[in-house]
Amino acid sequence: MKIVITNAYTWYNKGDAGILLGTIDVLKKIYRDAEFEILSFTPIADKKKYCSDPKVIDVKSNILNPHPYKHTKIGKIIAMIKLLIKLIIIQTNIKINFSKYKKKNTILNTLDNADLIVVCGGGFLGGKKLDSLMHLYQIYVDTLFDKKVFVMGTSIEPINSKIVKRMTEKVLKQVNYIFAREFITYDYLKTFMPMDKIGLIPDMAFALKEEKHNFSFLSEYNDNIVLGITMREWNFPMANRKEKKVLMNNYIDTISNTMLYYIKNKNAIFIFIPQVIVEYASDTFVARRIKEKLPEKYKERFIIRNDDWSPYEIKALISKFDGFIGTRMHSNIFATSMCVPTIAIAYEKKTNGIMNTLELNDFIVEMDKITKEELISKIEKMLKEKNKISEHLSTKISNLQKEIIHNLSIVLKEKGEKE
Repeated sequence: MKIVITNAYTWYNKGDAGILLGTIDVLKKIYRDAEFEILSFTPIADKKKYCSDPKVIDVKSNILNPHPYKHTKIGKIIAMIKLLIKLIIIQTNIKINFSKYKKKNTILNTLDNADLIVVCGGGFLGGKKLDSLMHLYQIYVDTLFDKKVFVMGTSIEPINSKIVKRMTEKVLKQVNYIFAREFITYDYLKTFMPMDKIGLIPDMAFALKEEKHNFSFLSEYNDNIVLGITMREWNFPMANRKEKKVLMNNYIDTISNTMLYYIKNKNAIFIFIPQVIVEYASDTFVARRIKEKLPEKYKERFIIRNDDWSPYEIKALISKFDGFIGTRMHSNIFATSMCVPTIAIAYEKKTNGIMNTLELNDFIVEMDKITKEELISKIEKMLKEKNKISEHLSTKISNLQKEIIHNLSIVLKEKGEKE
C-alpha cells in the first residue's frame, strides 16, 4: 500500500510535525502494509528526520515551494515571482501533455504511483492568500490522478476574497472526503460539500503515539514544581500598529511577572519547550526576551534549551511536568494528550476549540487580554486540581484517540475501496 502524504509543512514546526507523524501512526494501524512518501516544504531536512522510520520511503517537495528564500520584503517578492513562473510552467505542461509530463516530473510521478493520496491536516487553507493558494494548488494537482484523495483534519480560516473562496470550494469539491478538525470548518464545508463527503475528527496530533525517553537534566529539579511553557511572537491582526506593540509587551510582561511570582514563592522551575525552531521565526526569540526581564539571580530557574526534539520526545518530556502553560496550540495538544494539566493562552479561536473539546474551558486565557492576576489564578486552580484534571484527561484523550481510529477506518475503507 503506497500512501503519499502531501501538503506537509516542515520538521521545524513541531506542531505540524506532530500532525504528520500522528497521521502516519494512525494509517499504519489501518493499513498494516503501508509505505509512505511525503511532500513537504523542507524536504532535505525532513528526509533526515522522517526517513528514520523504515516505512517512510522518501520526502520530496510540494509542487509549489518558495523555500528557501530571504525573509525580507525583496526576498518575498522574488519568491512570489519564482512561484508564479513555476506555476505557469507546470500548468502549461499539464494542459499540453499531462500523460507525458507526469512521467518526467518527479513529484507528479510520485503521485501517479500512489495507491492513496492524503492531504496532511493543519490550518493552511483560507486566511493568507499566498500560503493558501500554494496549498490549494497542491490539492488540485492531487486530484488530477485516478486516485482517492482524502483531506485529513483541516481548518479553513475565514476567506475575505471572493476569488479565493471560489477557487477553494471548486478544488475541495474534487476530493473524495474531507475531515474538518473543528466545528467552524465543518459548518463551512456543509455550505458547498455533499454531507457524505465531509466529517469531523480531532486534530491528528492527538493520535501521536507515546514513546519513552530519558531527560537526565530533569533529575536536579525533583524537589521543585516544574512547569513547562511555550510562547510565540504574535501580530494581533485586529489591532493597529501601536496596539500590536502594546499587546505583545503586555503578554511578555505578564508571562515574566507570573514566572517570577512562582519562582520566588513556590520554588518553581520553568522549562521552555521549543515548538517553532526555524531560524527566522524561532519561538526562542520571545523566550529570551522574557528571560531577560527576570532578575539575574532567578534567570537560572527558566531553562531554555536548543534541542531539536521530535514531537515524540516533546510529549515524553512534558509528561514529567507538574503543569503546562502553552501559547502554541499543538504544545497544548501534546501536554493534554499526556494527561498533564494545561493552561492555554489563546491567540486564535482554534485554541479555544481544542480546550472546549477537552472540556477545559476554565483553563483558557485570551492572549490579547492576559493579566498576571488572571494567569496566576488559573495556575493555582490547575495545580490544586492536578489529579482531578489528569484523571479527566485520561478518559477524554483515550476516547478521542479511539474516535480518530474508528472514524478514519470507516471512511478510508468505504470511500477508498468500495467506490
